[in-house]
Amino acid sequence: MLAVAAGTALLAALASPALAQANGDDGWPNRPIRMVVPYPAGGSADAVARRFAIKLGESLGQTVVIDNRPGASGNIGTLDVMRARPDGYTLLLNPSAHVINPEISDKSPYRALEDFTPISQVAKGPLVLIVTPSLPVRTPIELAQLAKARPDSITFATSVIGSASHIAEELFNRVANVNILIVPYKGNAPAITDLMGGQVTAMFDPAVTSVPLVKSGKLKALAVTGRTRLASAPEIPTTEETGLKGLEFYTWYGLWAPKGLPEALAARLEKAARQVAGDAAFRQAMRDNGLEPVGSGRKAFADLIRQESALYRSIARQSNIRASAN
Repeated sequence: MLAVAAGTALLAALASPALAQANGDDGWPNRPIRMVVPYPAGGSADAVARRFAIKLGESLGQTVVIDNRPGASGNIGTLDVMRARPDGYTLLLNPSAHVINPEISDKSPYRALEDFTPISQVAKGPLVLIVTPSLPVRTPIELAQLAKARPDSITFATSVIGSASHIAEELFNRVANVNILIVPYKGNAPAITDLMGGQVTAMFDPAVTSVPLVKSGKLKALAVTGRTRLASAPEIPTTEETGLKGLEFYTWYGLWAPKGLPEALAARLEKAARQVAGDAAFRQAMRDNGLEPVGSGRKAFADLIRQESALYRSIARQSNIRASAN
């Protein structure tokens, strides 16, 4: 009887690490967590990620380190996370381009829902149509008129092919009946640098990066793509207010983990993400930058991904947007 008891205790001891890991109570996180941002430092995704990472670390009781891994329209950093161990120590903070890319690429190397564990939608907001300050236009319609009169002199910058800015620019071309050349970059930080330098003419960009530059006079804002004006910049009209219909459009930011993340870890990350979204300082930081904090649960986030995938697929077909795999 004693031998049986001892054997049972030994089996329990051997099984406990695996059981603890499966249940998510193995001390996780007991070392820093890496949060990959597949775009350069200084861009809108990076700005959201850094604010979110600080608060997420506070909620989890562990440091969350930002790892910027730009390139290939965001695919380099995205695939790095997809191939990582699903142990809770590698996360992905990505804008809606994560869902757009598979819908416009001929051979996407991933699917947004099937190849990742969706955790939470972090924040969302409209885009701002910005131009170089010297451009002699005040509204989106005047930009379109100038593009028709001087087609070779007007260009759009986009953070990457498949980004929200890219889709918004394609929509602008369609609803304004123009064909402005779209120049892709490796992120919105280098795109904005060239916009301020006059190498490109215009861009749709999230408010988190564009509004401060507009307020400083380095860029000029023509309109926002939301239904209502930004609380952080109420002087900028909506596209509809300027007379351009059909250009209501939003970008958003989400948190993912590699596919196969244990349920207990996914639940803890979801809880922490929702705590961050409810934090007063984080909420104010997002609103100050033209964003709405969200903090959705995993199911709601997965449902959003399905809806957004269908939307972007429809936009890509209507605007004839296709991109080769990177």
